[in-house]
Amino acid sequence: MLKKFQYDLFVVGGGAGGLASSKASALLGKKVGIADYATPSPHATTWGTGGTCVNVGCVPTKLMPFSARMGEIRKDQIAAGYRGIESEGKHNWKQLIETVQKHIKELNVRQESSLKDHGIDYYNKFAKFIDRHTIELTDMKGEKETISAKNIIVCVGSRPILYQDPKLVITSEDVFQQTSPPGKTLVIGASYVGLECAGFIHGFGFDTTVLVRTRVMRNFDQEMASKVEGYMTENGIKFVKRALLQSISAVDNGKRRLVKWVRDGVVEEDIYDTVLYGIGRQASTKQLNLESLGVKIDARNYKIMADEYDRTTVDNIYAIGDCCLNRLEYTPIAVMAGRKLAKRLYGNSNEIMDYADVATTIYTPIEYGCIGLSEERAKQKYGDDGIKIYRSHFKPLQWGFRQRDDAKYCGGKLIVNKESDRIIGFHYVGPEAAEVTQGFAVAMKMKCTKKDFDNTVPIHPSLAEEMILMK
Repeated sequence: MLKKFQYDLFVVGGGAGGLASSKASALLGKKVGIADYATPSPHATTWGTGGTCVNVGCVPTKLMPFSARMGEIRKDQIAAGYRGIESEGKHNWKQLIETVQKHIKELNVRQESSLKDHGIDYYNKFAKFIDRHTIELTDMKGEKETISAKNIIVCVGSRPILYQDPKLVITSEDVFQQTSPPGKTLVIGASYVGLECAGFIHGFGFDTTVLVRTRVMRNFDQEMASKVEGYMTENGIKFVKRALLQSISAVDNGKRRLVKWVRDGVVEEDIYDTVLYGIGRQASTKQLNLESLGVKIDARNYKIMADEYDRTTVDNIYAIGDCCLNRLEYTPIAVMAGRKLAKRLYGNSNEIMDYADVATTIYTPIEYGCIGLSEERAKQKYGDDGIKIYRSHFKPLQWGFRQRDDAKYCGGKLIVNKESDRIIGFHYVGPEAAEVTQGFAVAMKMKCTKKDFDNTVPIHPSLAEEMILMK
């Protein structure tokens, strides 16, 4: 006799992938439940439904840089003839955080309402596996219950790696809920997350330094990363390169932080109001009890090993999103992967997620959009003689209202496979990078060639035309 389960599918994790897979499964007629619980950070930061993207990722990291640029735009308004504009006007950080959080909470409510509309049972509780079909759920009061499901999807995402004394620093999760202004800030780590945070903190007028151990945005095209760094440097953000963190300690009765690092064999130090620790992330799988069931997890970053069909080493347990090994950590990827998995499970589909030529944008003070291979990876794959590189440099038309020396950092780059003429790498640094990049992602997914670009009539004047007119 077949065992009867409470749910056809239960999803652990209420981020982008969890929401997408649960809704898609419900639309295919399945009984679905979902558990979502954000364990508070050392600074008691927590949040509602929607995962990293909605609460401490994509949404606030777009709103904060956008808000910071409003201050910069005042200078253009004055040059364009507006009167009564204060070019150095004061900014209210607390009001900004309250406004951003209000928007996020509206999204939380909308997400929960959507789950209800799809007939999905929502549990704001921490999930832990008892066996391959049974999960124990614990609420904030410590009260427990168990549920059973035929299939289970794990999509718990990842969290920032913490400093040895986490109370001495904040992370990218905390900065969006911190109502007190950050003051003089040190960002430790030069990943795209660190640079985005450094960018908007400086944009609101705070002295900002980035501590770099190796390279800026080391997983991205280094020529374009240097443009981002150059723009940020020219606009006042300091980069301390080749620096190895030594210690962080509290000073001034705990109000400030003394940070020491070693650079070229010499110990250097400075005092900061805020230290934002951003050296990387690790999957939120440690407390799920997955390994006891036979689910294989990478010991370095706690990421789940899943195959191209998102199957773990236990046949009814699946995994998608940032908690999986060798997956790109982007929200839209988790969304698409979740929907495709639901259709494979319940919709007679065999289509798997294609991780090639995925577009993304970094919301640094000068934005960076890219698709496909970096120059470094293209050379590794095809060799120096197997690719041809096209470059452009331009000054955005909308930057013409006033004298600016930082336009030299705007530029585009196409990497082409010589044999096929196919474009295998697209890189753009300049304003509105997401809007410029998205349409080209469709073209690259269709395996467009450089000749296709050459035969396309550009929109003029536009930013995107710079990516078409390269010769």
